[in-house]
Amino acid sequence: MASAVVVNEVQAVAPNAVLAQDILLSRIEESKANPRREFDETKLSELSSNIRQHGVLQPVLVRPLPGGEPGCYELVAGARRFRASRLAGRESIPATIRELTDAECLELQLIENLQRADVHELDEARGYAALMQIEPEVYTVETLAEKIGRSENYVYSRLRLMHLVEEIQQAFYSGKLSVAHAFEIARLEPEDQRRAFAECFPNHRTVGAAIKDKGSEATSVRQLRDWIAREIHLDLATAPFDRNDEQLVPSAGSCAKCPKRTGNNPLLFPEVRRKSICSDPACYRRKVEALIQIRIRPLETAGEKPLRVSHTPPWQVRNRDSEVLYNGQFRTVGKAAECPHTKSAVVVDGEGAGRVLHVCREEKCPIHSTVTRYHLSPKERAVRAKEALAERVEKQSRFETLNAVRRKLPSALSRPDLEMAVLDYFERLGHDNHRRLCRAYGWGEKKTKRPSNAVVDYKSIGAKAICEMSTPDVQRFLIVCALASDLYCPGYNPGQALAKDSNLARTAVRYKVDVSKIAARVRSELTEKKLGDGSSRKRTAAAKQA
Repeated sequence: MASAVVVNEVQAVAPNAVLAQDILLSRIEESKANPRREFDETKLSELSSNIRQHGVLQPVLVRPLPGGEPGCYELVAGARRFRASRLAGRESIPATIRELTDAECLELQLIENLQRADVHELDEARGYAALMQIEPEVYTVETLAEKIGRSENYVYSRLRLMHLVEEIQQAFYSGKLSVAHAFEIARLEPEDQRRAFAECFPNHRTVGAAIKDKGSEATSVRQLRDWIAREIHLDLATAPFDRNDEQLVPSAGSCAKCPKRTGNNPLLFPEVRRKSICSDPACYRRKVEALIQIRIRPLETAGEKPLRVSHTPPWQVRNRDSEVLYNGQFRTVGKAAECPHTKSAVVVDGEGAGRVLHVCREEKCPIHSTVTRYHLSPKERAVRAKEALAERVEKQSRFETLNAVRRKLPSALSRPDLEMAVLDYFERLGHDNHRRLCRAYGWGEKKTKRPSNAVVDYKSIGAKAICEMSTPDVQRFLIVCALASDLYCPGYNPGQALAKDSNLARTAVRYKVDVSKIAARVRSELTEKKLGDGSSRKRTAAAKQA
């Protein structure tokens, strides 16, 4: 009865298949086209144990081995059952034989993997890519999405994972990257992918080091996206070149038609709302350089040797160009021949790239030496003025708020005011004083097992106890906090007596506490305890010898 159910299930998937029959494992070869490459060894072991007890309940699917001997087969679906059967020591496996083309075989393998858990996203992507390569007219993003019951965006995002460079694919397989991380990185150019991976693992120099470190974790996807938006994506709206110029860099064409422009590829950049973002910094730089060469050429034809300058300060540049003068290394002048040292220059980066300037770089120029080398652009000056105004507003508002509160404070503090002041004072005392105060009040931590190097959060223990105090106790605790720092005994002179001008000593005098009498009592108690411990140790040693 059970076998009949199995046959019906297989026939539902493969109508023209023959009935299931046992086939020797030695006569079956695994398909090299199967997109699934990763198998969980633990789950395979569990499946093999199940097969030892109950056998293979659902037949695998095979087809006659292309170009092979009669009676030899290629495994189409059921790779986990096949491998687990070998682990279980079985000689044969129930299988359904079906005549299939390469494309049909790959499609069944892909769909079977998707229906069963644990297929890796990269293996899934390889399956889609292989189908599209075998029959590109039949298998498109649209038809694949329909066959697997997913969106076109889903299929496209999986296919994009194939663009990951080899070493980052290995990191993805090893579990160091989530599929969200991998997709963000896969949208970048190869060199930018490596930079992005380094940003995900800032404490590791290489991909291999990050894979080897079992405790390493990638930064969040949000942080990765923010870095890409800041360091990789470039706003074409502020590009210094003509975005519609197809001849600036003929091999790249115009930005308006480029698939690396976010607006032209909504499947690849579904979350990027701005349409004019370039995702290929290298191509962007080639176009900027082409524009610079266009501006330099007439100057060179006129017999000049124009300088290359940047308004970026040198400390903000990661890889400095020795042929470029950075902000602070030259002075911008108004016109040509303003001084004997004036030369033509072309800006090489930023929104002003390609702009022709006149500059003086002579340190002791009699005309320009009194003029600052640093020139803020109008946009930079506006930003600085806005920031300065915001700072002044914030500072003045805080002062006036404090004065308004100060004028309304009552002669006797309320409980919320008192508690706020005490908690603030307590938090500023530091870990050691928190520990001393907790010891003085008997606020011990719970006796739970913890690592030997764990730090007890005395601040939280004390803060909780303060909130549960009565108002008089809170007032008294404020005085105790002021005395806590005098509990410290310096390690370089541990026997140093309490200074007479310390807060603790003066407060003891004010409340008629005899410090010398307390010291004598403590010395006596500790001496007796030490002698008692010595006698106990002697008795223990004598008992062991006996």
